[in-house]
Amino acid sequence: MTGEDETEWNRIRLARSRVITDVEDVIAAVSADHSAFEISEEVLPRVLSLLRLLAEEALARHGEIAVSKKRRQPRPLLTVHGRTYEVGLRERQKPVRYVPKQPGRRTYDWQRVTPAQKFEPSGELELLVSQQSGYSYGWKKEWADTAKKPLEEQIGSVFRALKARAEEQERARLEREAEQQRLREERERQEAERRRLEAEREERERREWEATVSVASIKAVHAVRAEHFGTALERWQAAGEIRTFCAALDEAAAASEDSLEAERLREWSTWGKTEADRLDPTLSGKGLASLNFDAEPTGDQLRPFLDGWHPHRPEKEKKPATQPAPTKVDPDPWRGLIDARQDQGWRYGRQGRAQWWRR
Repeated sequence: MTGEDETEWNRIRLARSRVITDVEDVIAAVSADHSAFEISEEVLPRVLSLLRLLAEEALARHGEIAVSKKRRQPRPLLTVHGRTYEVGLRERQKPVRYVPKQPGRRTYDWQRVTPAQKFEPSGELELLVSQQSGYSYGWKKEWADTAKKPLEEQIGSVFRALKARAEEQERARLEREAEQQRLREERERQEAERRRLEAEREERERREWEATVSVASIKAVHAVRAEHFGTALERWQAAGEIRTFCAALDEAAAASEDSLEAERLREWSTWGKTEADRLDPTLSGKGLASLNFDAEPTGDQLRPFLDGWHPHRPEKEKKPATQPAPTKVDPDPWRGLIDARQDQGWRYGRQGRAQWWRR
């Protein structure tokens, strides 16, 4: 026996140990304490007989009648067709003419009014079968003695009603399970549809991203080449202009009659030639010779041409929150008074309009 089977067996064993299921023991328990029923002592034998009839009919239908040991008042529980019902019996009261016992002194106000009638047990019984639903009675049905048919002759009607109730509950259970199954299948269908649409959207975005990256790669490669080429051209032009200027310095030094002045001009010329050699991209190992013509563009080089797409994943990049630029205080008091700053420093290359490769 597995652990799960043992647990189930213990549950059944404990449940059975809390109830009395033997018919004779049930009858004896109700006979000893029938306070759960609203009956007189005169009809108790008949009540016990009715309980015995109910038990026999239940046993014939593979059911049982039981009494819980945990309840203070023994109240029979009828189990049939897989459902358990609580059985109640009460005796009808009949009105009779009220006759005072003795005409003594009446002390209280309520004693000064003589009632016209009172109620006494009639000997007629009512049978109440109820089924609990949570903390209340969800279903109940009553039978009673009539002039033509006592309760003993209505036992068959009781069990037919219980069978109809069981069938109704079973139909409701099947309908409920069918509805739950339908809702479950509908949720699964909606989830499958959502996943399908999501997959289509991802595939569509992937194709769009691949096409954008393909076009952006061509543009980025061209932009990188133009930038490298333009930078090299600018440095080459600057190197040529520096050499021309250094040649002019050498001529000035040769023509100078002041030895100190000539020495200083030659020092500047030497330094300028060194700078020209450093800038010149045509010298071996420098400039364009050190750059791979077919180099793949980096993510940052691709980004300006991707229209918001991520360079490495088929998804849109989130734009950073724009913040207003802080106001900068211009330290140059001459700005605005003249066209150029007073001290911009010297830069290689021609100033003015941007070169063609930077436009």
